[in-house]
Amino acid sequence: MTVAAGAGAGDAKPPIAGRDVFSGKRVALSQYRGKPVFVNVWGSWCEGCNTEARTLAAFARAHERQVAFIGIDTIDTRQGARAFYKRYDTDYPSIWDPRGLLSGRWARGVPSTLVFDRKHRLVTTLEGATTKAQLTAALRRVTRR
Repeated sequence: MTVAAGAGAGDAKPPIAGRDVFSGKRVALSQYRGKPVFVNVWGSWCEGCNTEARTLAAFARAHERQVAFIGIDTIDTRQGARAFYKRYDTDYPSIWDPRGLLSGRWARGVPSTLVFDRKHRLVTTLEGATTKAQLTAALRRVTRR
C-alpha cells in the first residue's frame, strides 16, 4: 500500500503531527523533508513495544543520517512514557496521543512501525515487535535511489 501522508481527497488519514510527549514542541512528519521517516506507534504498557524498544532506539541512533524516527505514544501516561524512554535509552521525539486518535487512524495495532520514503509516501507497515533484520530491510527499500 502506498499512500501519501496526509494527502488527497480519498485519504482520510490525518497528518502525522502533534506535540512531543516530553517537550511539548510540535513534531511532524513534514519536518523531515527529503528524508525517509520511520514512525513507531507504541505505549509503555505494550509488551511488544517493550520487546522492540532497545532495537528501535539503537537502530535510530545508528542510522540517524539516513532516516528520521518519530514515535506516536498512544493511550499512555506521561509518567509511563518518561520511564519507558529512560529504560530503553530512546531519544527520538514522540507525539503525545493519549486517546489513540492519531495512532488509530494509521496503525492496526500496537506496536507498529510505519515506513515512509523521502517523499513521505507510506512504503510498508511493520506490525508487531520489529527486529533489526526487518528494520534493515525497510531502510534499504527507502534509501534506494
